[in-house]
Amino acid sequence: MNIKNKMESIEMIQELNLNKFPEQLFKENDEKNVLEFLRKYPAKYYAIRDKSKAGGTFKLMVESDKVLEEIKDYSLYTINVSSANYVENQLLVGEIQILSNNEVYLTLSTDPKASVRDAIRNPMFNIKSNIFDNTLNLVPYFDEIYQYIIDNELKDIIVEFALFNKNVGIKNERIIVYELRTDY
Repeated sequence: MNIKNKMESIEMIQELNLNKFPEQLFKENDEKNVLEFLRKYPAKYYAIRDKSKAGGTFKLMVESDKVLEEIKDYSLYTINVSSANYVENQLLVGEIQILSNNEVYLTLSTDPKASVRDAIRNPMFNIKSNIFDNTLNLVPYFDEIYQYIIDNELKDIIVEFALFNKNVGIKNERIIVYELRTDY
């Protein structure tokens, strides 16, 4: 499986039926559909992500009444219910890749306020190893994350995710997938 860009990531998360926060893709001047999304998924905070390029502008905690103002600089973007609504419930966040040869790469944070970007910039765990290494026992909830990757056939893919202490998202599960990457 190759995922070449953010649009393919969105499509693959959908195709694999992975858990995510309610999210929708928008283009500029699409305020009517943005308002409809906000009505359908009411929340205190939303996240807005630039989908026109990797590393684009990302706003994690936009109050619902500020969303229309904040989308003005985007041409292609997603809005989703923000993980900031669940800071008291977030246990782990970051990215992990488990390869077919059993190598493991992970960059994670247990800071409940951290985003994936925060976890990558300031990780509490940054490990390159293999699944048989006892070092992984130090990573909280590693077994649960590993099982999720195996169950959803996500080996050889970088998985950006968060784990919560309660069920959240469209599938009402503990793990949310934000992005899948292979080639970008």
